[in-house]
Amino acid sequence: MGIPILVPLIQKEFGLNLTEVGVLVSTVNVGVVAAVLAAGKAADRYGERRIIGYGTASCGVLVLAVHLTDGFLGLLVVFLLLGVPVATGTPAGSKAVAGWFPDRERGTAMGIRQTGIPVGGTIAALTLPSLGLVYGWRLALSLVGAATVATGVLVLLCYREPERSRVAAGAAPSVGLREIVRHGDVWAGAFYAAVLAGCQWCYISYIELYLTEDILFSLVFAAALLAVGQACGGAGRIGFGVVSDRLFYGRRVPVLVMLALLGAAAGIATAFLSPGLPPGLVAVVVSLLGLGTMSWQGLYLALVSKIGGPGVAGVAIGMTNTVAFVGVVVLPPVFGFIADRTQSYEMAWIAMAIAIALPIPFLVKVREERV
Repeated sequence: MGIPILVPLIQKEFGLNLTEVGVLVSTVNVGVVAAVLAAGKAADRYGERRIIGYGTASCGVLVLAVHLTDGFLGLLVVFLLLGVPVATGTPAGSKAVAGWFPDRERGTAMGIRQTGIPVGGTIAALTLPSLGLVYGWRLALSLVGAATVATGVLVLLCYREPERSRVAAGAAPSVGLREIVRHGDVWAGAFYAAVLAGCQWCYISYIELYLTEDILFSLVFAAALLAVGQACGGAGRIGFGVVSDRLFYGRRVPVLVMLALLGAAAGIATAFLSPGLPPGLVAVVVSLLGLGTMSWQGLYLALVSKIGGPGVAGVAIGMTNTVAFVGVVVLPPVFGFIADRTQSYEMAWIAMAIAIALPIPFLVKVREERV
């Protein structure tokens, strides 16, 4: 999350247009697309502890390598390589939650686990722009890299995996990879994830630039609003997980549809912000956009792990995440291209809102049972 937050400073150093900004933030996810299925298979075969621990430490080492770059091309190469260990986090971490918690509690548990992303983004948004302005964006990212290496070591030392007997208790029967590929419900969820994940990265990559260039806020204040939006997304991952578990009896689809509708509405509202509006109103819109585009992941992962079952949860999540990260690779550059061609962010935000609504007709057809 530190990379898109520091985009305004990186853009200034290299003189990037908005399409190039989208390419930059998408480069990490090209590596993720290439490696996430293999990471899921590795988690199923070797266990999540080693995959998370070594993968996280490797991420930190590669982030530290930004100091070796002196041009845009070199930075792209480092970010491309970074995507490979980044791919280990979601399938292995989600497999861990699927192993420790029964399906009746998994929406809440997965939501809590997934708050790590917006919590990290919130901390990054509150600290990295100021550090980058004073010491440079490379040093700011290096601090993130050092913390990431330490986190990987902690996982290797402290995390213990659930016993296999516990993994199987109360869980849905596993199905094979061939059945997963043929399962229409899995593809509906993957389409939803591809669009929402891509729009999430559009949000975190461009909202600071939009607030500073069009709404005329300072970089630090714009980053603070992004931090609030990410905090709302983190709270939403837990809150909507509880709603799904308790009010909808473990059904994930109704809540995922509600979040898509919220994200689409907030995207339209974002398009019509202007410098004359009260900062508090802008903060509300930015926060709702963060809530709608960042609260869905835990519910989606719980849905996919339920369809696949614990025996192949890593593979199922890895396969659908491959599709999801295609959206992350494609949509930010498309957003930037629209903004460049129209010389305005307005049409880009509207296009994003329309995209968020597209998966809803497919998602509502997914059949799931109460638990």
